[in-house]
Amino acid sequence: MNPNFGERAFYVIVLSSLLLAVAGCSSSSDTPAGPEKDAGLLRQVDSAQELEAALKEGFTTINSTQAGDGLAVGASGPAPAPESNFTGTYTQEQNVDEFDAVRYDGAHLYVAPRRFFNCCFIAADGAQNTGEPAQPSIRILATDPANASATAVSEIPLEDDISVQGMYVSGDRMFALTAQAMYGTYGDFWTMPAIWAPEKLGYRVYNLTDKANPVLETDVSIDGVFVDSRRIGNIVYIVSRYAPNLPGIIYFPTSSAHVANNQALLAGVTLDDMLPTITIDGTTQSLVDPTSCYVSNDDRMPHYPVITSITAVPIDNPEAFVNTCYNDEMYGAYVSENAIYFPQVLSYLWPDETRTRIHKFALQGTGVAYRGSGDIDGHVWRGGQADFRMSEQGGDLRVMASQYTMNNQDFVDHLLYVLRESATEPALDIVGQLPNAARPTPIGKPNEDLYGVRFLGDRAYAVTFQRIDPLYVIDLADPADPFIAGELEVTGFSDFLHPVSDDLLLGLGAEQAGGLKLELFDVSDISMPLSRGAVTLGSTGSWSEARWNRHAFTYQADINGVDRFTIPASLYDDSSGTGVWQHSLEMFEIRDKATPDLASLLQVGSIVPPQAPDLWVERNRAYLHDDTVYYVQDETVWSAFWTSPTLVNGPF
Repeated sequence: MNPNFGERAFYVIVLSSLLLAVAGCSSSSDTPAGPEKDAGLLRQVDSAQELEAALKEGFTTINSTQAGDGLAVGASGPAPAPESNFTGTYTQEQNVDEFDAVRYDGAHLYVAPRRFFNCCFIAADGAQNTGEPAQPSIRILATDPANASATAVSEIPLEDDISVQGMYVSGDRMFALTAQAMYGTYGDFWTMPAIWAPEKLGYRVYNLTDKANPVLETDVSIDGVFVDSRRIGNIVYIVSRYAPNLPGIIYFPTSSAHVANNQALLAGVTLDDMLPTITIDGTTQSLVDPTSCYVSNDDRMPHYPVITSITAVPIDNPEAFVNTCYNDEMYGAYVSENAIYFPQVLSYLWPDETRTRIHKFALQGTGVAYRGSGDIDGHVWRGGQADFRMSEQGGDLRVMASQYTMNNQDFVDHLLYVLRESATEPALDIVGQLPNAARPTPIGKPNEDLYGVRFLGDRAYAVTFQRIDPLYVIDLADPADPFIAGELEVTGFSDFLHPVSDDLLLGLGAEQAGGLKLELFDVSDISMPLSRGAVTLGSTGSWSEARWNRHAFTYQADINGVDRFTIPASLYDDSSGTGVWQHSLEMFEIRDKATPDLASLLQVGSIVPPQAPDLWVERNRAYLHDDTVYYVQDETVWSAFWTSPTLVNGPF
């Protein structure tokens, strides 16, 4: 099967949906005026009345639905060697924590239940998962790495209609992000959320001073759909979207009769009727301060009555939240240590071209301030591990985008941009891009799609693939003049790229002939990247959650001069003719990394739990502590020593 078949089908759906959206929009022979230059593409409202008018406009403008929402999280340089001897949640920004449903603090494991489904969920491999544990609860287990064991300490019960999206653990507090529904991965085109449906998200803060008796300190419910979250220091940032639930309203008016219907209903609607609320320990108030909101300043854009919110919550004072919002769509959220960026598809340009608008908001504690916006060609977000396409360094935003041309000779072009805040207006200016007139060499050969991307310091790594895997090394030392410094062709491709050191890069993906593939790349000479060895696991059909979810990838640097890492794997072996599946945690070492030309990648073992899991395992996590490995399959915990992985302890 052509590896690009699924990718092309994906874009047929996306393109068709966007073309339908444009067909439903009103047209005019006059070109609308552009945005006011002195205000930026977003402007802060002067009054509550201005926000009310902007929201009501979304209900009375003829348009249609758009397709696609997404999440993009950027990458930074290699993470420093851990100060402690245990691993935690894998993140891309060194000082930006990412929520996850399993956490480890070196003494305790915190395991949230699987997210429930209102009906059923058909996984990509056809397996059906219809429910959650009989009694959903957050488990707390004390670990004993000296004996490779764990002991259950307590459970935090949850209501049947509450889904834990993920958690943060900070000192003696747990911050759990909750929601009342789960429609699949937010932004996944195959399981798009019902963004117009009334829904609740929220957070709960537990005091864990006594792990055997956790105490709920704060219980919060918010109107809207949970999108994403990050933690920087003591502040948790929550991104959510909300659309007013107004009985009788036609959400996507496509005729003058629809508009008249909505206008009549809106005459009796106040701003408070259209804003999300937040309920803290039983007391309800508006989530939104209208004067802290922004509205679109571009009359060319079709606007929807939707509110995108950034809610900043201090963990030690969760009632003291600060909310900032704007009334426009967003198709991703990339968070650096200093800012949050929202990419948005400019569908009004279809079918002539695809462009993405990026809004920047600066972060400083609970303060969130709009800094400017910029437009680039192509799509940024693609789902899976392609969420590495955005990265901030030195105030510059580096972005990889893909422009789908629908040309059979070359259906996609890949583009790199460097954007910087304007010194004269709230805007993001393009200060560098590739290809360009002086450097026309394309990123990728004809019809090669873009897979793994990683920005690391003043370099970018990009993997494209159709039949072979070119690894491109892009020099970003001069942001105004990026260029392709080197290229390596190998078979297969990498979805996920991890920095081993300044000179070595690890790739995880698939082999061309089938099976999981890991490869160690030597990038010490960026003009001549080399392969220092590869390992292939299983055959066609084998997969790993780590290919599309970085939290399933575990890496521990410099243990007696050796780096260790694990990936969960579902391996299919058809060598016998009957076909055998194995669900395991695969263990690897990287040796001699200080000398790139001697560095090697070795598979050193597998942890195979003695009890076979269900056909579909929603969540795999692993944590390394000294010589002990803790392996979590959904809610079940197993353990083994690194040096004797076949002796598996558990389940705990």
